[in-house]
Amino acid sequence: MTLACVLISDITGSTQLYERESNETALERIAPVLDRMRELVSDAGGHCVKSKGDDTISVFVKPDEAFDAAWAMINEDWHHGMNVHAGLYFGEVLREEEGLYGGVVNTAARLASLAKPGEMLVGDAAFDELDTGKQSRMIPVGDLHLRGKDATTRVYSAAVSKLSAQTVVFAKKSERPRRTEAVELTFQDRTWRIGEGETLSIGRSRDCDIVVDQAWVSRRHGEFSIRQWQLEYKDHSSVGSVLRTGDGKQLSIHRRTTMLSGSGTILLGGADAEAAGTLVDYVSHDMSIEPTGA
Repeated sequence: MTLACVLISDITGSTQLYERESNETALERIAPVLDRMRELVSDAGGHCVKSKGDDTISVFVKPDEAFDAAWAMINEDWHHGMNVHAGLYFGEVLREEEGLYGGVVNTAARLASLAKPGEMLVGDAAFDELDTGKQSRMIPVGDLHLRGKDATTRVYSAAVSKLSAQTVVFAKKSERPRRTEAVELTFQDRTWRIGEGETLSIGRSRDCDIVVDQAWVSRRHGEFSIRQWQLEYKDHSSVGSVLRTGDGKQLSIHRRTTMLSGSGTILLGGADAEAAGTLVDYVSHDMSIEPTGA
């Protein structure tokens, strides 16, 4: 085992490219992107261990080097609607000829999967090793419970796009890691319940699980889901939503994903939403996770 920083970078937009074009054409356009990603890794002092499909797995001695490579990738002017998103984590890894192994790789992969196009997510162990100039480019996302880890991970975001496109967590900090087992959602006089891996859609369309018949509500306004034991609300609408937590805090959400915990209310639309009754209350049922050996 050696200390290293793992960077996992993934191409956004490649799936749509394969749907629009022939496999041969799509591959011709994606291959130069992967080549350029490997070149940026090498320029920053890292080594690309594996490149498969539309992602790369790279290893660096220092998190600063991995940050430089990821920052270059998300700032690159990619063509054909493609972007890159990335995850970084630092710690002990097992490095063999055919690949990298260990919890650091799994954490970097989870962070990459949560990152938005043009964004990198950096876990606490990597962030704490960065120089202050790089740290100043990042905003705190919050404490996330990532798959395979008992404790929460403090996560930071750096993005080339505006804040509204970055990953956001709007949840209370907990002394112990928790996971959401289920959530109850109430609209008017009806209640729905979803669990891990399930999604509940909200909107004006009759195909939605919760139908809200108001002109300003989008056909598919948003959706609640529980993924990897984390409650998320994703806004798809043209007018946005407002999140009001149980302790009275408010956050505007527009075409982004927000992680939630506890209880609160989602107001669909603007100031008229509450008066018109276009609001959905949620209550999550969380379970504390005992530390290993407790």
